[in-house]
Amino acid sequence: MANSVLIVVICLLLTYIIYSRIRHARDLRHIAGQLADLVNQPSSHVLYYSTNEPALKILLVEINRLLQMKQESSITFSQKELAMKKMITNISHDLRTPLTVVLGLTETLLQDPAMDFKEKTRYLSLIHNKAQEIVQRINRFFELVRLESDDVDIALVQLDLSALCKENVLSFYQQVEAKGLNMDLQLLDRPVYALANKEALDRVLQNLLSNAIRYGDEGKVIGTKLRADEQFVYIEIWDRGKGISEPYKELVFERLYTKDKMEGKHNQGSGLGLAITKQLVEKMHGDIEITSTPFVKTSITVKLQRCQSS
Repeated sequence: MANSVLIVVICLLLTYIIYSRIRHARDLRHIAGQLADLVNQPSSHVLYYSTNEPALKILLVEINRLLQMKQESSITFSQKELAMKKMITNISHDLRTPLTVVLGLTETLLQDPAMDFKEKTRYLSLIHNKAQEIVQRINRFFELVRLESDDVDIALVQLDLSALCKENVLSFYQQVEAKGLNMDLQLLDRPVYALANKEALDRVLQNLLSNAIRYGDEGKVIGTKLRADEQFVYIEIWDRGKGISEPYKELVFERLYTKDKMEGKHNQGSGLGLAITKQLVEKMHGDIEITSTPFVKTSITVKLQRCQSS
């Protein structure tokens, strides 16, 4: 009798094991089929399967997490691909303009061999300037690509921003004077230190001051203000020009944005300056923001981590 019971128990156990294996195999085939469909099509769907098996539940959670990561990566890639295509189109347009000028000038020189020396020199000077402009635009493009790909390592040290701001403002004095602008300076009369890189911060301030002079000249005044609190140091460059209209404020730091392009103006610019500025500020673990009320005040403020002098 005992042997008979034992045999029955063993048979039931074997039956359960075989059934479980068959059910698991069926579950896995079903999951594999759904997974193949989801992987092979761009979809935000997740894997659904009702099961009481703890191990399968964990597996489904992890698979869905990976599917979500795949979807996010796919969206990011598509956005970057679209941005790259747009950037290449805009760069091509930016380079085409000075190249067209160069071609036009060289054709004029070739078609008029009797041109006097003074006129030839003037044409060659224009060609040289345009060629330099093309090189500068290409260099700025590659600089931005390097910054965005993390190929540039910026060493951060304690810098006295009072001295650095004064140095940069003084370097633009002749340009400000030549345009008949007034300079409003609100700098600190004591050293104030921030964690930054001198070369990078010089580049940032030069870009911002150049933009203020170029786009804010109608307001007849540009300003530089330095202030600090316990945690941060703030450098504000401002002007009273036409400013940036509301729809474009979020675009000014994008690659290839220029105020002239967005508003249909004919002035030339690569649109890479502010994008590079933003990348440099972020490399220094800082922030940059813009506020603008046309003909009242347009300001760009750089915020950097303050540190005490050693």
